[in-house]
Amino acid sequence: MNPFLNELCDGKKMVDKVFKAAVAANEAKVKYGDEVVNATLGTLFDEDGVFVAFDSVWKTYETIDKIQKAKYASSIQGNPEFNAAIYDWLFGKLDKEIQCEIIATPGGAGAISSTMKNILSPGETVIKPSLGWGPYKTMAKECFLKLTDYNMFKDNHFDIVDFKTTLTKVMNEQGKVLVIINDPCHNPTGYTLSGNEWDQIIEFVNELSIQGPVIILNDIAYVDYTNQGDIWKQHFKKYNDLSNNVMVVVAFSCSKTLTAYGARVGAQIVITKDKEQLEAFKNAAIYSARSIWSTVNNSAMKLFSTIISNETLREPYIAEKQQYIDLLRERANIFVSEAKENNLEIFPHVEGFFVTIKVIDNKEKEALNLKLQKNNIFTVEVDGGLRVAICSVSKRKLKGLAKRIKEIM
Repeated sequence: MNPFLNELCDGKKMVDKVFKAAVAANEAKVKYGDEVVNATLGTLFDEDGVFVAFDSVWKTYETIDKIQKAKYASSIQGNPEFNAAIYDWLFGKLDKEIQCEIIATPGGAGAISSTMKNILSPGETVIKPSLGWGPYKTMAKECFLKLTDYNMFKDNHFDIVDFKTTLTKVMNEQGKVLVIINDPCHNPTGYTLSGNEWDQIIEFVNELSIQGPVIILNDIAYVDYTNQGDIWKQHFKKYNDLSNNVMVVVAFSCSKTLTAYGARVGAQIVITKDKEQLEAFKNAAIYSARSIWSTVNNSAMKLFSTIISNETLREPYIAEKQQYIDLLRERANIFVSEAKENNLEIFPHVEGFFVTIKVIDNKEKEALNLKLQKNNIFTVEVDGGLRVAICSVSKRKLKGLAKRIKEIM
C-alpha cells in the first residue's frame, strides 16, 4: 500500500532537544523545587526566575490600536515603516549607505529558511559551523539540501583555515557557496568574531567569488546583546567591500531584540552590489513569503517601528535592555571564571546568552547529560558539547555550578 506522504517527506519526525530538556527540567522542578538548575531555554529570565518581557516594549504594545493589531500587514514585503526602522536600527549610524532590500519574515528562522530555499537547488550543499543552532539542520533537510560543516575553533580562535578549505571544496563541487555565520553572540558558544577575523573572511570570499557566487547568511539573532552595543554594528560597513559576485543575507530577529519570541517577526536584509541579482532575490523571497506564511504579524511590525522611530520610547527601551546585557556579562563572568578554576573545558566565550561545555564524544556527552539530570542540572545537548543557557539561570544558581559539573564528570 502506498503511503499518504510523498517519498521525500515520509519518515519526518521532529525531536527538539531544547524543548525536550526543558520539559524534563520542569518535571524535576515540580518534585525538587528550587534545587533544580534549568539551563535549557534560550530566553531571558531575571534573577527571581521570572521570564523577562521588557516593560518598555509591552507597555508600548498596549497603546497600539486594536485595528492595527487585528489587520493584515500592508505589504507582503513588510510594512514600509517597519522596513525603514530595520534599516535605521542596523545601519542608521553608519557613515556609508548600505545598498539592500529588506523583506519581513516570521522571526530569524523565516529569514534563514527562505534563504536556503531560494539560493540552493535540492541536492546542493549548505555550509554551517560545526557548532551551531540545531534547526539549521532541520531547515536544510526541509529544503532537500545536504549539509557540511566548517570547523569553528582552532587554538581557541576562529578556524579560518578550515573555513577556507571547506568553502573551496564546496565551490569546486557545485560552483556556488552558501555559508552560515552566526555572529555576534554565537549560539551555542557565545563567541563573537573579531574585526580581523571578519576582514579575513571578506578577503577570502572576494577571492573565491571569482569562481562562482558566494552567499554569506549572517545570522544576527543576538546582535542586540553584544557588549559592544552599537559599536559592533559598524561591522556592517565591511559589506561595502564585497565584490559584485558576493551576497550577504542578514537574518534579524525581533524575538530577542524586543523579548517578543512569540510574536514571530524578523527580517531578511539582502546586500549585494549586483542590482539585478538583488532585485531577483527580493522577488523570489516575496514569492516564497506569499506561498508559505503570506504576511507577518502586523502588530509586532508596528511595535518595532513605533519604538525605534520615537526617541521618547526608544531611549527607555535601550536602557532597560542594557540592564540585561550587564546581567548576562555578570553571569558569564561567574560561570566562565569558575570553569577555568575547576578545569572544566568550555568553548571560547565572549558574550551572549550561552556557554558550551566541551564534550566531543557523543556517548560521553549523552552519559554526562543524564548524570547531570540525575543531579537536577539540566542543559541541552549540542554538537560538540552541552549548552548552558546563562540567560535563564540566576547568578545565585550559577555560583558553584561549574565545580558541581566537573565533580559529576
